[in-house]
Amino acid sequence: MKLFSSVLMVATAAALSGCIPVKHHDLTAPQISGTVTRAGVPVSGMHVQLADVLDDNGVPTPDALKDDAVTDEQGHFTVGPLYRVTKKKASIPLVNVDLHTVPWGLRLSADDKKWHAGWLSDPTMLGDVPKAPISAMCDLSVDSKSSAVDGDLAVMGNGPCILQLIVKKKK
Repeated sequence: MKLFSSVLMVATAAALSGCIPVKHHDLTAPQISGTVTRAGVPVSGMHVQLADVLDDNGVPTPDALKDDAVTDEQGHFTVGPLYRVTKKKASIPLVNVDLHTVPWGLRLSADDKKWHAGWLSDPTMLGDVPKAPISAMCDLSVDSKSSAVDGDLAVMGNGPCILQLIVKKKK
C-alpha cells in the first residue's frame, strides 16, 4: 500500500509539472457551412475544400488535413471541422496560454483541378481557430477582399467569401 501511494504521488507530481505527454485533439479549422453564388444565382457542382495548413500561395501543404464537399442544387455546402491529434505535455490549464497562427482556409474549384481562394486566413495573425461553426456566403462575381470573421475580429483573411460565426441564441 505504501508503494502504491508513493507511485501515485510521483505520477501526480509528474503530471502537474508537465512531464507526461498526453494525446490532445487540437481544432485546426472550424466547421463551415455556406452557399456559393454568382451574382445571387446559386452555383451547383462547385468543389469546396477546407485545409488546415496552407502555404503563402494558398495551397495546402503536403501534410495538411483537408475536407472536401461539392455544392448542391442550391449552392449549399458543409466542410470541417478539422482536428489534429498531438502529444502535448500535461500542464496546469490556467497557466497554459496557447496562441498560435491560424493558417486554415477555404478554397473553391469548378473542376476540382484549378483552385481559387474562397477565404484564406492571414498566417501572420495570431489567435485561436474559432470554436463555433461558421457561416460562409461566397459570391464568385466579387473580387477577393480582406475581411475578418464577423464575430471574431482576431481572425483576418482574404477571398470572395464573407465568414460569420454562428452564435446560438440564448433562450
